[in-house]
Amino acid sequence: MEIPGNRTRLVLIRIIFCVLIVGLGLGGFRILKGMKKPPAQVQQREHALKVEVQDVTFVDAQVLIQGYGELRSLRTVDVAAEVAGTVIAVHPRLQVGEIIEQGEVLFVIDDRDYLSEYESSRERLKILERDAALATSEFTRLAGLLKTQRVGSQSAVDRAEQAANAVADRLAQVRQAMVRAEINLARCRVEAPFTARITAKTIEQGQYVSPGRIVLGLADDSFLELEVSLDSRDVSHWLRFDGQASPGAAWFGPVSQIPCQVSWVEEPERSVVGELDRISRFNPDTRTVDVVIRLQSGTGLAQPLVAGMFCAVEIPGKTMSQVVALPRWAVSFENTVYLARDGRLLTVPVKVARAEGDLAYVDQGLQAGDQVIVTRLIEPLENSLLQIMAPGSEQRNGLQP
Repeated sequence: MEIPGNRTRLVLIRIIFCVLIVGLGLGGFRILKGMKKPPAQVQQREHALKVEVQDVTFVDAQVLIQGYGELRSLRTVDVAAEVAGTVIAVHPRLQVGEIIEQGEVLFVIDDRDYLSEYESSRERLKILERDAALATSEFTRLAGLLKTQRVGSQSAVDRAEQAANAVADRLAQVRQAMVRAEINLARCRVEAPFTARITAKTIEQGQYVSPGRIVLGLADDSFLELEVSLDSRDVSHWLRFDGQASPGAAWFGPVSQIPCQVSWVEEPERSVVGELDRISRFNPDTRTVDVVIRLQSGTGLAQPLVAGMFCAVEIPGKTMSQVVALPRWAVSFENTVYLARDGRLLTVPVKVARAEGDLAYVDQGLQAGDQVIVTRLIEPLENSLLQIMAPGSEQRNGLQP
């Protein structure tokens, strides 16, 4: 049987032991806490964006309207046979691509039938002319006798007049037949109406041709035309016109006849100067306006521009007044630019008058003395610290334009 005094003593020992453990723990914690050193204080530094800037300068800039199109000959003609017959001769160089001088014979059709008709009509004409003279003389004689001597009758005079009229009618018909035969004879010999390039050929010597059948295609390359489609807004705002359209005319006025640079897209260095000629049409499907540039051949190029080439054209337009020319990437899609002001980045809205090539022309939103950031930045923080670099520096905040 356990003694009550011993039990009390055991409880006290346990309590004292627990207190000692807690005390030792608190003491150790205090010792360890005293041994801990506070972390070193690091001063936070703001990172600066390295950028290049462009000072705002207002200038007057001429608009260049660009377009593309295919060169074509100013005049193309389809040649058809006008009379029936067998082709008895063709030009020795009558081949596609050859140049035939004006007045040279392209082909000849057998004219013997038409020549025979002409000779026959001419012989009949001689006979009818004699008959007409006799009939007229007889009518005059009978009419004179009846009038002056009361000899004969009116019916005889009338019959003589009818005979004279009948001969005159046959005479007119023969003369017309002679003219037709003469025209057909001339049509048997087809000449080049101008210095022409052969574009198509479906005729050979010995071939029978019929009237209306197209046998040759001719092109006049002395002048070429380039028809290009332009944005209707460019035409409305920037194309230069000579005054207004005619009163009551629902069409564009005459365009200014200004020089335009035309170049082959395959070799841009092969270029010539053309002239803006006219507006040909408005395309309702694409909402574009087609303009025509005319250029003269024989420009002195070793390899000239020829019909069929796909070419680019630059048309000088109106002048933009007091605009700022910026790299296109310096203006965002929301029409804003980043300015460097007091060493900080500032976003301002602008109005772009026109984007042309790699340049954007701003006419509102900027002031003299502003510095526009021309380094490409991707969603920079507003009011960011800036470090302005010298123009042409290779360091652009890790981004290249």
